[in-house]
Amino acid sequence: MSEKTDVIAASMIGTIIEWYGIFIFSSGAVYIERTFYPNVSVAEGLLLVLLTFALGFITRPVGAYVFGHFGDKLGRKRILLLTLLISGISTGLTGLIPSEASIGALAIVILVILRLILGFGLGGEWGGAMLLTLETFKKRRGFYSSFVQSTVGIGLLLGTAIFIPLVYLLPSSFMYSIGWRIPFLASFVIVIVGVFIRLKVKETPVFEAEKKKNRLLKSPEKELFTKHWKEVIVGTLLAGSSGNFFYFAISLLPVLFEDTGKITILVGLIGTAIFGILDVAFVFIGGAISDKKGRRVIIAGANLLALIILFPSIYLVSTEYFILFLSLFAVAHGLSYSPMGAMISEIFPTRVRYSGNSASYQYGNSFIGGPAPYVSDLLGTLEYALYPVFTMIFILIALGVIYKSKETDNISLEESDIGTDTTT
Repeated sequence: MSEKTDVIAASMIGTIIEWYGIFIFSSGAVYIERTFYPNVSVAEGLLLVLLTFALGFITRPVGAYVFGHFGDKLGRKRILLLTLLISGISTGLTGLIPSEASIGALAIVILVILRLILGFGLGGEWGGAMLLTLETFKKRRGFYSSFVQSTVGIGLLLGTAIFIPLVYLLPSSFMYSIGWRIPFLASFVIVIVGVFIRLKVKETPVFEAEKKKNRLLKSPEKELFTKHWKEVIVGTLLAGSSGNFFYFAISLLPVLFEDTGKITILVGLIGTAIFGILDVAFVFIGGAISDKKGRRVIIAGANLLALIILFPSIYLVSTEYFILFLSLFAVAHGLSYSPMGAMISEIFPTRVRYSGNSASYQYGNSFIGGPAPYVSDLLGTLEYALYPVFTMIFILIALGVIYKSKETDNISLEESDIGTDTTT
């Protein structure tokens, strides 16, 4: 492979494992519910599974802080090898946890611990992967960020593609006992491949230039939160809105309609696979357009589309409507995801960029996006019309943020003072 291809592959492999680990948990939620929470009602079990899913986001900010710190001090490549191992191994070990019937509450404890470890590793994965591309390919950054951002759809496709034949071909009893574990164990193989790929790439030229000029900081996070806290807030709210309507669509709607018998598990998996395909396609479309038209207009348009379809998606319920709304959410998320990823990296200078984009992305997903399925389901149990309210609030906030922000597509990543005037 060429050096350019090596960089693209290295940036993608870790985030593929990240999203694969998230989506096999979502795709296998019904089986996980019966394995670890067999003694409660279906509704209570769903809430507990979604809560367990949300717990994986608690340690992401910690990982963002730790790995962002060392990524800005030691370089992007070293940290990305470590985050790859942490994320992949913790996902694989989930498939080896005995059931609650076998070891009691200890099974739930182990499950939660592995989700917390996974979140810690993922806290530093996305930021480094994004910088590996943006700091290597300094032009057409929206387009090149699409390779990292496309891993959401790819991970989603892998996570559903591995479940669809299992659900279709294997007896239900086997799936509830052993079959659901197969996708988790498969992550060990992906980790081995990923390590070989990441060992081949070099450090980014932008970081190396900063290092030669002796601009690296002993405490990058100190400068981040004293001089660039406004940018962190902007990045957090933009990432949070994107993650919120994404998880609302891909984690809440399928499980909600499967548990209430509105759709079958197979239909849920097929809808999720279609989401993945469309998301990958529109990630590249949104990234390419944002290099010509700017980040802000694409992000705003995508949030508006998500806002329009929020309430219809829970009231118009059938197999056809489920597929339609998941497809529209995929278009909205795909269009905004690359411009958002590029923008929340471009607003920070090199010496705090790993810390800044990691903090923004992980805060947004940990505190706003990740909890969305659980909070939305909790609100919906109080009153059906409340299901979309949590997501709606943050879409409206994001639209206000993007209106007040300045464009970043023409910023040079090598300027030492960028990031100080990107908001108004």
